[in-house]
Amino acid sequence: MNDSLLVRLPKGEDLLSALVAICLEKNITKGHVSLIGALEKAELGYYPQDTRKYVTHTLNEGTEILAGLGNVSLKDGQPIIHLHLTLLKGDFTITGGHAMPGNIIFAGEACITPIEGARLHRGLDAATGLPLWDQTGM
Repeated sequence: MNDSLLVRLPKGEDLLSALVAICLEKNITKGHVSLIGALEKAELGYYPQDTRKYVTHTLNEGTEILAGLGNVSLKDGQPIIHLHLTLLKGDFTITGGHAMPGNIIFAGEACITPIEGARLHRGLDAATGLPLWDQTGM
């Protein structure tokens, strides 16, 4: 049996918020996410390992989502989406990065596949400064 959800994402909504809303509605706390579509505006992040602080870049233009890959886990008891995007710009150059809040959906289709087993919780990892999966629960 395949429990994957195929969902159309709502135009004009924030990408991460829309995905979290689906997970809350369907009670998904651990899973895999893949998506394609287009964004009206993109907000991408990059994490320099030396400064340990995300640098963000805004694209105030329409882009195609060539690939969106990520996962669902829990942070502070709530579902969180960790998502990376590869985007095609209008001049046919490609860019990408960590999906930050502020990615506005033009059109989108997502596949969310729940994964059974113990829940994954994110907590601050001192070695990287990132909110990574807590190894004690794995």
